[in-house]
Amino acid sequence: MNRPLPRTIAAVTAVLGVVSLLTAALYFTTIPENPPGDGFAAGLTGLFVILCLVIGVLTLAEAGLLVLLAQFRDPTERTRQLLSIGAAAGSCSVVLLVVPMLIAQVVGGLPPAVLTSGSGIGLLLVPVGIGCSGIGAVLHLVDEFRTENRA
Repeated sequence: MNRPLPRTIAAVTAVLGVVSLLTAALYFTTIPENPPGDGFAAGLTGLFVILCLVIGVLTLAEAGLLVLLAQFRDPTERTRQLLSIGAAAGSCSVVLLVVPMLIAQVVGGLPPAVLTSGSGIGLLLVPVGIGCSGIGAVLHLVDEFRTENRA
């Protein structure tokens, strides 16, 4: 069975994290300084910007943690799997939440059903990615601590 290498997963995750940050920057430039009316649309756009920023930073952190431990340490298979699952969940959250918004901004609009179809699952994948990456990092620290105490 061919398993993807942690570097490949981390690279794809990092690219999608950068896409999320670029989407945040693109949306930020569309917020007017003096929004017309009550500013609801500008506020909603600001929420999109914050969402893209948070998801992008978390996704980059998950990718960085995966590549850092896989490259410079020798994690156990369990730790590597958890870190890979965390990075993959982060990637999927970007694909489900941010990419439709980016396409809508670039193309000029998508039907609302396309924008919201994967948003619930995408929002659920953000804490799944954080949890898996965090548990993987903690397990790695515990394994290293046990190894140092045995030596």
